[in-house]
Amino acid sequence: MKKKFLIAGVASVVLAVSLVVYNGTDIAGSQDNVAQASANIQKVKVQNTDEQKTKIQTLMLNSIDHYKTAKGSFEYFSESGNFHISVDYQTDLSDSPKSYEKVRGLAKENKNGITTAAEPGYEVSVYDGENLINYNSGSSDYQTNSVTKSNVPIKTIVKVGKVSEKERNYLKNTTIHERITTVDGEKAYIHRIDPSYMGIAKTSLFPEDIAMGLLADDARWDITGQENIAGVKTVVIEGKLNSEYSKRYNAKTFKLNIEPNTGIMIQMEVFDSSGTIKESIKTKNIEINKSLDTKLFTSF
Repeated sequence: MKKKFLIAGVASVVLAVSLVVYNGTDIAGSQDNVAQASANIQKVKVQNTDEQKTKIQTLMLNSIDHYKTAKGSFEYFSESGNFHISVDYQTDLSDSPKSYEKVRGLAKENKNGITTAAEPGYEVSVYDGENLINYNSGSSDYQTNSVTKSNVPIKTIVKVGKVSEKERNYLKNTTIHERITTVDGEKAYIHRIDPSYMGIAKTSLFPEDIAMGLLADDARWDITGQENIAGVKTVVIEGKLNSEYSKRYNAKTFKLNIEPNTGIMIQMEVFDSSGTIKESIKTKNIEINKSLDTKLFTSF
């Protein structure tokens, strides 16, 4: 059965533009990662009740309502997607939303076990409150570079409408049962509008896709403890992939670290049966509700 992905309340032209600007990166590469036992997981007595599971999942579905600003960086590795990148970001979710992120390709290991150098190019994406701005630095090795796909710098500016308060609050506080539905006999996933037009950073800062994907079946995952990641006390979720995700990632299990006051995903790891990491997002540093560098929204 096919899946449909819906974004409530946003004009199709705006959606198309945002996807072009922020998802234009063609990221490639591969790296083997072996899962290491996490020594600081506290297997404390936690409430793994249906109520607590619904609470943490609903936070993830609505994280943008639970903080005003966030800045930091994470590394994103995907064997199935064939990329390994670093993402530096800052997001303002106040009454005048804005976002910034800078993406670089990291050193990676190919199938022959040879590690390549970190890529010199980068891509910057900004929403300044009125425009979606994308800058690709270009690089001499653009044909093999996972981030820069041009030999010359390219800058794109597209004016977009500001998300209205009504659009922003539509589906606020909704649960998984209101976000996954059926349309014309096909399963449909209803996404909320991100007023700050985050790019790849949305994967961590607004993890509704993870909540509607890996956590859709609450019988397949549990809250198992607490763990400190990048200076943040997180709730640990561990579970088994369904057949669709198992095939997609060539993996069996997953582990998530969620900040329990906001629903921000601090870390994600997907493992195969031998414990090798096949997919991961690992936060290096993060500050929530702290001051931002406003210059990054206007120049780069």
